[in-house]
Amino acid sequence: MMKQIIFLVFFLSIYSCCVNAQVQLKESKYLFFVEPELMLGQTVSNYNDFPNTDVVQSLFLSVGIKDTRNLHSSQYYNHPTTGLSFFYSNLGNDSIFGRAYGIMPFIQFRPWGSRQKLWSLKFGIGGSYFTKSHKDSERNLAIGSNLAWSFQAFLYRELFVLNRLNFRLGAGYLHSSNGHTKLPNMGLNSAQVSLSCQWNSSPLISRKKNVYLGTDAETHQRYFINVRTGLGIHEYGGKSKPVGGAKGNVYSVAVSGGILFKQHLKLRAGFTYRFYEHYYDQIEESANPDFIDSPSWNASNIYFHLGSEFLIGHFGLDIEGGLNLYKPYYKEYYKKHGGSSSEVKYKLKKYFSSRMGLNFYFINTNKMPKNNFFIGANINANFGQADFSEVNFGYTYIFL
Repeated sequence: MMKQIIFLVFFLSIYSCCVNAQVQLKESKYLFFVEPELMLGQTVSNYNDFPNTDVVQSLFLSVGIKDTRNLHSSQYYNHPTTGLSFFYSNLGNDSIFGRAYGIMPFIQFRPWGSRQKLWSLKFGIGGSYFTKSHKDSERNLAIGSNLAWSFQAFLYRELFVLNRLNFRLGAGYLHSSNGHTKLPNMGLNSAQVSLSCQWNSSPLISRKKNVYLGTDAETHQRYFINVRTGLGIHEYGGKSKPVGGAKGNVYSVAVSGGILFKQHLKLRAGFTYRFYEHYYDQIEESANPDFIDSPSWNASNIYFHLGSEFLIGHFGLDIEGGLNLYKPYYKEYYKKHGGSSSEVKYKLKKYFSSRMGLNFYFINTNKMPKNNFFIGANINANFGQADFSEVNFGYTYIFL
């Protein structure tokens, strides 16, 4: 299942580049760019007996398109850039962590407007392959499988521009995790700084203020509803053990409604129902009198969620957080696999859920279709601790 999820991310990533490349041929106000980037940093210890590591060295090669159109859709994100990053990382301890290779779709924009044009934020989510995992070294509790999710959050500062070259300094955070599909899964984190040189297909002109002339976006909000169904998978256990346990599915259905602002930002609220196969199996096997009378219902989870989604063309970067209203068996699960006697940690993980992923819309969201379908891949967590990885299919309706 994890291989299929990573394949879906790769497919969506490559398809995105193909679609954007076709658009670039039709639109004269797109800049194509290639950006090699050198990163140096250090892994962040997140468990006892974390192996010693040297300096983490990463090489990124990013290719993408910068939207310089004088239209509302580009002005809204202050002329965003989207594309793919191909990367290689030496993780500082070759015998335990090995090396990582990956591909990551990204979006980069200037959230502070014209006042801080030299600064930008970059977010990426994709997949990676690790040459070493727990099966190669028992001290590697960070990565339990060769395939894993990868996330990037970076802040960049432009240094200077020479014709088509843009030199930049960056700093940020990289995280890898298999989404609890194979234990152990403590996750591998690193803080890194970077130096990059971006080559652009056209000379970079002086930073004059752009005057908005377009009328391609609605200035007022629209309302929408979302319906989504998901199929997830996880390995039963805590973050580090037991190793090699059985895998089970997590089935989800979610309904939400919200507001679409200026065609590009969706804010929503709604409810999600989940059914955990592993919880059901554990209830049946243990015949626990507190749960055995209604095993299906006690293996369920209902939570209220708030979400935001940033729309760019066919893609949406989806971020969600929620409050568990009903998750009765989690108490028994935490007793066995919580890994901490802290009541505060237990309460936080029991009541707060989060979800992040990438959606692909069948119809370009810039066209404001009343009906649209999407597929996506995401990772779900209990207050930051990975719970399961998921693929989903959904439908959205906009009240025009």
